[in-house]
Amino acid sequence: MSVRKPERDWYGCRALAESIKTLAWRYMMRAEPFEDSAQLSKAQGRFTSYLKELLNANTDVRDSITLSPSDGEQITAVMNSLRELPVEKRKARYCKDRIDDQRAWYIAKAKTYRCHFRGWIIACVIAQGTAVLLALLRIPYDDQWSFWPTAPLLMMASSIIGWIQIRKFSELISAYNLTAHEIGIIQTRIDHVCTETEFSEFVNEAERAFSREHTQWVARQNN
Repeated sequence: MSVRKPERDWYGCRALAESIKTLAWRYMMRAEPFEDSAQLSKAQGRFTSYLKELLNANTDVRDSITLSPSDGEQITAVMNSLRELPVEKRKARYCKDRIDDQRAWYIAKAKTYRCHFRGWIIACVIAQGTAVLLALLRIPYDDQWSFWPTAPLLMMASSIIGWIQIRKFSELISAYNLTAHEIGIIQTRIDHVCTETEFSEFVNEAERAFSREHTQWVARQNN
């Protein structure tokens, strides 16, 4: 893992996927720079241009991407149909399928990682506690029992600690909780959005909040 760094490739691919997802939502919601509703071809040209720039900027993960090629359309009919909706319907769709979905995902992930973290901590405490107990029992009963698995238990506890550090449970829990709170704060502002310009600014602000978490993790992995 130290030499090949698979987690770096994973975070790089995730960052690219989230960036493309952000780009697609901005296109569907007519947010800047895809606000031209009268000229669909112009907006499509901008989308494909930005998409190409994203791929060129992430050449380090191209090998991972090409392992699973896709034959789907880059701009689907559903994306174009959402662009044609009035602003109120786009607001409702964005709130339900983007904001609510993202907030629920981050909350669920934070709960999952918290459960995993507690489970591994309990396993570590049990392994270390059992090793200490066996070490104490060995003092009066060393002659009666030839096998004392103290060393394997301590090695198991050390392995669990190393696994917890590799997975970075605490950092992930904090990052996901913070992102969920930020999304909740942003969500309260959507009811005050009325015009196309206000909605475009709102979508861009929300997408920046969504992308902040994975961007920070990629930066940490590269350092």
